[in-house]
Amino acid sequence: MRKTLSNQHLINLLDYAVCKGLDRRLLLSQLDVPESDLMDEQGWVSLADYTRLWECMLNLGQDPFLGLHYGYYLNLRALGLVYQISLAASSIEQALGLLADYLANTFPVVNLVTTQYQDHLIIELQSPQLQDPVKNQVLDSVLFLMYREIGLMIEGDIAGVELPYRQLEEYRRLCASAVTPSDAHRLVVELRLVAGPINRRRLKNLDVLLPVFLKLLGQSPTRCSPFADQVRTMILNLCSPELPCLDEVVSQFAMSHRTFQRKLTDEGTSFRSIADDIKRQMATHLERGRTLGTQDIAYLLGYSASSAYLHAARKWRQQPTG
Repeated sequence: MRKTLSNQHLINLLDYAVCKGLDRRLLLSQLDVPESDLMDEQGWVSLADYTRLWECMLNLGQDPFLGLHYGYYLNLRALGLVYQISLAASSIEQALGLLADYLANTFPVVNLVTTQYQDHLIIELQSPQLQDPVKNQVLDSVLFLMYREIGLMIEGDIAGVELPYRQLEEYRRLCASAVTPSDAHRLVVELRLVAGPINRRRLKNLDVLLPVFLKLLGQSPTRCSPFADQVRTMILNLCSPELPCLDEVVSQFAMSHRTFQRKLTDEGTSFRSIADDIKRQMATHLERGRTLGTQDIAYLLGYSASSAYLHAARKWRQQPTG
């Protein structure tokens, strides 16, 4: 089997490391690939370098759930891919086939195997080329990325997640579906949902919000508030498309809620302030587009009613922009 993969997968992993506060230069120094070669998003890197980067991050970051957390972070990076697949597919089954082709062509480290059992489809991930502990971390990351993206495409919910572990508390905390111990990494989806159409309403939201997310991500960091910038970037990447809650963001950093809040307080801000500023900027971009009404903008930003969004908008307009 091919022992190279698309540059983009290593670039995404490096970006995540920086977002978690790890030293990019130190990580790059452990790799054989020159940094200049990573500028070519159409290029290829070795499986050895990709594996070495995971090992470095596991040693430096001390996060036993690195793959799970990375899979959630990758969500925004994959929204464009999911949208493209949805445009090329007329059913969930066809979309899964395109996703399997994407993995085979750009990320041959992971194989996707589907099996039909009575009224459910079992999607199993395998990685014969990798060894533990990196193997399980990579499979975790791909499984939970797929969990979130397939969840955007189907009309219902994914029935279950199966994992080869005994300790599943962190997975259950971040996953809305039933999480059970097994002998492999699997997703369980009802056949009626697989045979059904793609949820176009959710994907329409992505069509509107993806350019806004990417624009906000492209803004330069303030540098005077390094941790707040890390948190802001993490929040944007965790959007699906609604903004993540405090627990989801804190879980990405190796610290307690108290330490997380204190670090933000030391920089003169808070989680709520950062999240509200992101919503304000998103609302400004959406309002400028003049294609959405107040009710639609409120829905996209996660407000239960237009009145709640308008109340928030009035508060934003009374505050100075940062």
